[in-house]
Amino acid sequence: MVNEVAEEITDTAGENQKDSSDSSDVTSSADDTMLSEEKDAANATAEAKDADGDDADGKAEPVNYDVLEMPKDVEIDEATLGEFKDIAAEMNEGKGISVEDAQKLIDLRAKMVKTSTVEWETRFSEWRGELLSDKEIGGDNFKKVTVPNVLAAAERYGDKEMMELLQTNKMYGENPALVRMLNRVGETLRADQLVRGRATEPGDEEAKLRRMYPSHYNDDGSTKERHKGSPA
Repeated sequence: MVNEVAEEITDTAGENQKDSSDSSDVTSSADDTMLSEEKDAANATAEAKDADGDDADGKAEPVNYDVLEMPKDVEIDEATLGEFKDIAAEMNEGKGISVEDAQKLIDLRAKMVKTSTVEWETRFSEWRGELLSDKEIGGDNFKKVTVPNVLAAAERYGDKEMMELLQTNKMYGENPALVRMLNRVGETLRADQLVRGRATEPGDEEAKLRRMYPSHYNDDGSTKERHKGSPA
């Protein structure tokens, strides 16, 4: 009887030990899996920081944009370029974009400028041809008549800046619509000067009447028929 009880106790202890061992194996396996996942997550975070250029203190190393290559056939404004570098450095949450990406943006902008320049040069060439072939203001009249008329109109009703734009900026000086309008204004001024020039003396009475009653006189300065003999 005693032996049977002892064997039963021994068997129970053995089974408990086995269960404990099995439980330990499961827990160990589960702990290993959990720890492994946490370790992988930590490694992924560290790799991401390294990819972003973070140092041990979590701060990004500044990107040197001075190595960027500027297009040789496109004029670069240094102030604008400096502003671009500042913006590039502020992007990507303050870490800055890569030199490669910055170079792509510069190359794209240069391409846009080239395309725009070609388009405007084509338009200016078309405008120039239209002006010179115009029957009214082109041909031999362009330099002899049209240009003096346009500049006279700009001088009378414009200012120094307008004169400079007409002589140095093709958007103004070679714009057919603007040149035609100013030419007509210049013609009116010239006709008015011819009428005023008929006064022999500054105090001439006839000249005063022309200035006071311009509707009473023809373009050549003669008195209209219905107003002849009338003082005004």
